Amino acid sequence: MNNQEKVQMLLIYGRCNRNSRQSAKMYAEQYPGRYHPPHTLFIKIEKLLINHGAFSVKGVRNQQIRQNNINDDVELQVLAYIRLNPLSSVRHVGREVGISFGLVHKILKKHKLHPYKPELVQHLRPTDPERRLNFIAWLLVQIDTQPLFLNQILWTDESKFTNNGVINKQNNRLWSDVNPHWAVDSRHKTVLGTNVWCGLIGGKLLGPYFYEENLNSRRYFAGLDPKGSI
Repeated sequence: MNNQEKVQMLLIYGRCNRNSRQSAKMYAEQYPGRYHPPHTLFIKIEKLLINHGAFSVKGVRNQQIRQNNINDDVELQVLAYIRLNPLSSVRHVGREVGISFGLVHKILKKHKLHPYKPELVQHLRPTDPERRLNFIAWLLVQIDTQPLFLNQILWTDESKFTNNGVINKQNNRLWSDVNPHWAVDSRHKTVLGTNVWCGLIGGKLLGPYFYEENLNSRRYFAGLDPKGSI
């Protein structure tokens, strides 16, 4: 299809209030002797114009090839944009500056800029630091008074284990000279699991205790009783 036909498609698409199926039907009725495109092509052409200003990916690539003649002004624009917007993706920077995202990546790599990933940490409230310092001061006093004070504290933890598990694809590799089409079962429709509770006091282990339902006060105190059961 030529550009004129695509413009006519967009005009019909607009008259049909961006209803692609209705647009395809109207286009076929208005131009019976032409190729009748699928309704998805109306949406695709609109997206190409919005995102790239071209009717086809080939036109976008040709435009990017012309833009790949990097110069100092382009480098400065990219570096300045990244300095002001350090969380932007290379694709977003490319759209804003008017160059390909690959060229943006080359510029950033040239200037030794790296895409660092965030580290997830515990959220702290404004009052938490002072409370923690007060607790540490109190604990040091208790230990100074009673050297074995920590042995009187019951340290506990609980966790839930399911048949889905936790799979980190970054840490799993299978080396082979052919593609083994390796697959790992995950995201089971029927989730099976169990809860586990353990405690430690005075160097002695309490548990582990396995229970099906959520941990509540009754199960918790039952676990503290040597004769009890969670």
